[in-house]
Amino acid sequence: MKRLVLVSALAAAACATEPPPAAELASARAAVAQAGAGAQLAPSELSAARTKLERAQDAAARGDNRQARRLAEAAEVDARLAWAMSENERLRPSQ
Repeated sequence: MKRLVLVSALAAAACATEPPPAAELASARAAVAQAGAGAQLAPSELSAARTKLERAQDAAARGDNRQARRLAEAAEVDARLAWAMSENERLRPSQ
């Protein structure tokens, strides 16, 4: 029983020491803003990025920094994909 309490306390301490993902959230916000400026050709990818960014911000507000970091990183990837897909379509030669 003492071992379970110790393990639980250590696990809780490990979660509590996860630093806030300020840089990841800022990077995701910037990527979503950039993609939003020209991602009309990849609306589902941009929507996914926005949704994940909102969820990341909610997780950060709850203090779930690990989840917030993971979601912010995923939002940034989705936003960059939306931007790249839009740029690809925009630069494609018309036929």
